[in-house]
Amino acid sequence: MKTERRIAPAGVRFLVALVALSTISAGCAAVPTGRFDALAAASKGVETRTTQTDADLVKLTRRFMLFSPAPGPYRADSFAPVVEVGGARLDFDFGPRLEPRQAALGVLASYTEALAAFARKDYDGELDRAAHSLGGSVQRLAGHVTASAAAKQGAGVLATAVNGLGHAITERMRRAALRKTMDDAAPGIAAIVTFVKEINTLGAAAVTTMRDQMIRKANSLTVADGVARLQLNEAVEGVIVESNALLAQLKQESAAVDAIAPAHAEIRDSIDHDERAVLEKLKTLVAEVKRLQGVYSSLK
Repeated sequence: MKTERRIAPAGVRFLVALVALSTISAGCAAVPTGRFDALAAASKGVETRTTQTDADLVKLTRRFMLFSPAPGPYRADSFAPVVEVGGARLDFDFGPRLEPRQAALGVLASYTEALAAFARKDYDGELDRAAHSLGGSVQRLAGHVTASAAAKQGAGVLATAVNGLGHAITERMRRAALRKTMDDAAPGIAAIVTFVKEINTLGAAAVTTMRDQMIRKANSLTVADGVARLQLNEAVEGVIVESNALLAQLKQESAAVDAIAPAHAEIRDSIDHDERAVLEKLKTLVAEVKRLQGVYSSLK
C-alpha cells in the first residue's frame, strides 16, 4: 500500500516562511526608545516647573506676611507665617509641606529615566545614575512625616521595580523586563500622582486664602491719593497677578502629572510596536507639559 506524500504549493510554503520570519523579527527588533525618552523628559518637565511654582508660593507667603504682621511692637517673630483667619490660627509655612511633593516628583522622574536608559541598553551609565537618583529620592520622601503613607509605599514600589531590571541579553528579554517592571510600577505611579494632586489642591486653597486676606487688609487701609496710593495699588496688583499665576500653575501641574500614568500604560502596551506607532496618551502628556510651560511663561 503506497502512502502519498502531499507537498504544499510553493506559494503556501513561502507564506508560512514569511510568517515565521516576521515572528522572529518581532522578537529581535530593537526596543523603540523614543517614547521612553519622551516620557522621561515630560516627567522631568513637571518636576522642574513644580520647583519654580513652589518658590513662587513661598514668595507669595512672604508678601502675605507684610500684610499680616503680629500685633504690637515689632519682634523677631512679628512676621512668622502663623496668622489668625476667621478665628482660627493657620500656619502658612508651606516649605516643609511642599518639599515632600518635590521628592515624590523626583521619584517619578528618576523612575522614567531608568526605563529610558534600560530601553537604550545604557546599563552602566544612565541606568546606574537613574537608579541611584531614584534611591535618593525615595529616602528623601520617606524622611518627611507629612508625606502620606501611600506615597511612600508607592515610591518603594517604583524602586523595587527598577531594581529588578538586569542586563537583558536579547531584545526579547529586554521587552519582557520592561513589561514586568512597568506592570509592577503602575500602582506606585498612581499613589504618587494622587499625593501630588492632593498637595496641589491644598496649595491652591492656601493661595486663595492669602489673596483674599491681603485684598481685605488693603481695603481696610486709609491711604491718601498720591504716591502712597500708587504704592498700595502696585502692591495689591502684584498680589492679584501672582496669585492668579500660581492658581493657573497648580491647576496645570495637576493636569500634567495626571497624564503620566495613562502614557506609561500606553507605552507598556506598545512595546512591540515600532517607532511609527501613534501613541495618543503620550501625545496628551507632552501637550499638557507644554501647556504647563506656557502657563508659567505667560503669567510671570
